[in-house]
Amino acid sequence: MLLASAADLRTSVEIRGSRAIYEVRTNNPLYQRCLLHMGFALTGQGYFTRNLSNTGDVSSTHRFFAEHLEEMLLQSARVRPVRWEDTLDLFLRRVDGTPLRWFLYGSGALAVRGINIQPGDLDFWVSDAQLAGEIFKDVLVEPVTTMTGWIADCGGRAFAGCLLEWMAGVHPDVDEPMPHEQGLVALSSLETVRWHNWAVPVAPLVLQLSVAEQRGLTDRVASIRAYLSSVSAK
Repeated sequence: MLLASAADLRTSVEIRGSRAIYEVRTNNPLYQRCLLHMGFALTGQGYFTRNLSNTGDVSSTHRFFAEHLEEMLLQSARVRPVRWEDTLDLFLRRVDGTPLRWFLYGSGALAVRGINIQPGDLDFWVSDAQLAGEIFKDVLVEPVTTMTGWIADCGGRAFAGCLLEWMAGVHPDVDEPMPHEQGLVALSSLETVRWHNWAVPVAPLVLQLSVAEQRGLTDRVASIRAYLSSVSAK
């Protein structure tokens, strides 16, 4: 199934047994860089693929992916505004009252504290990737997928104003040699932030600072340290 998303941007999906192979075709250098950032592999000149699980209604999920692909790429490139607040509000309303356990990490967990960070997407640890997929099935852009050679057993992606991603079954060795904001150490020491009258569980700030330092994210480190200084001064 081939779908047109925009000029010089085409996408198709092929089912191969238990796998669903997304393919995107583009010669636009901006789109190409963003596809690599989104985890697509370059498989030929202008051809990019992502190997996913054949779960749920793949045709509908891919159709929604095609409809929003250009917007996702332009947000990734920071050409379009990332409406993370609307997306987080939708997430909170939908998971409220469900058995899903979760916490927010990454740039979104910094932004809800009021730290001067503009998220490119929203990242969640969840207790059940398939349940998250059911909660957000109408806005899925990828099937919930079992991963190999990754830090977690499975994950999923949806788009509702901005990209939201989740992972479940994070492996214990993600915390080696140092604790990580996505791992079990973070899960055991979550912090809660009040945001728009919601209680949002977030990764501990000390772990987020450590991860930012390890990754060499100097601007993020500076923003976190400025926030910590302002809090300690109050």
